[in-house]
Amino acid sequence: MTGIEELEGLKRAESQQQVFLCLVESGEAMSSQEIAGKLQLSVNAVNIALFNLNNKGLVDRVGRGSYRYKLGPILVNLLKEYFSS
Repeated sequence: MTGIEELEGLKRAESQQQVFLCLVESGEAMSSQEIAGKLQLSVNAVNIALFNLNNKGLVDRVGRGSYRYKLGPILVNLLKEYFSS
């Protein structure tokens, strides 16, 4: 299970936070290109964020270049509040 340390790390990594919240809000697996387009980030920045999120155990790779988050959708508002504090 994911620990508080991983979420705390996202407070200091804005691109990872944005990518993670994008996946949480979508509720579906997304490609790095889809995420980059939605967030207006470079595909490279999104790929780096996804790599780090995967290493932290916060997202799963579900296909070639496609990822989804590992936490339940009920956490969207809680995560937004947590990151804004």
